[in-house]
Amino acid sequence: MDAYEQLLDLARRTVGTLTEKGIRPRPFAADDGTTVEGWCVKQLADHAKDEYRGINNWEEFRCTIDLVLTADGRFFSYTETWNNHSGTGGQPVHEHSRALRNESAAYLVAIGPGKPFAAVSTLLERLPWTAISYAPPRVRPTPVAPVVTVAPAPPTASASGRRDARSATASPPRSRSAVGAVLGFGGGLLCGCAAGCAAALVLGIALSIGGLDGDTVGVTTFVSAMVCVAAGAVIGAVSGWRTPAKSAR
Repeated sequence: MDAYEQLLDLARRTVGTLTEKGIRPRPFAADDGTTVEGWCVKQLADHAKDEYRGINNWEEFRCTIDLVLTADGRFFSYTETWNNHSGTGGQPVHEHSRALRNESAAYLVAIGPGKPFAAVSTLLERLPWTAISYAPPRVRPTPVAPVVTVAPAPPTASASGRRDARSATASPPRSRSAVGAVLGFGGGLLCGCAAGCAAALVLGIALSIGGLDGDTVGVTTFVSAMVCVAAGAVIGAVSGWRTPAKSAR
């Protein structure tokens, strides 16, 4: 068994140890759709560059490369790059790329000095004690707004409805109003007669003192008495018509 086969055998045994310990692998996904599950053995590179050449001429660059041991015992390099820079018209441009590549034996040999694959073998032997079990990010549930039920407002009578109700309660039946008009006419007539007599008496005395003749005094007092009688009858009839009838209860 050559050195590369020994490394692959060590990789498979390391995967078994990680699985027995319950250390879950992490998913890695590339922009081209390639996906694997595994553990990060070591971060091989971490490069950053910031350049500011003016308000509309700047760049921020980040790049990381991880050596990944997959769940089936293979080795991949996972490269993730962030490049933020100024674009046309000064608008910022944000670029993020991810790539996965199945690495060869030559790549693994070049990771460290010493015998071939010695550096990678050392990393694999330490991995069961340095690896961290992957925990999927928790998705916070979207809060649901409580449903507020608004009770319908109690029905309120409109202005016209209130006026109609007041009219209905205030207005007596037509037959009772006619009776009131008749009674009022009689009462008004009696009051008018009394008032007419008093007015005729007072007016007659006043005119006689004034030196008027008997005919003039008689006509004037008669007319005033009739006016009082007529006025009393009309006022009594109108008042009787408008007066509401008493409730029968």
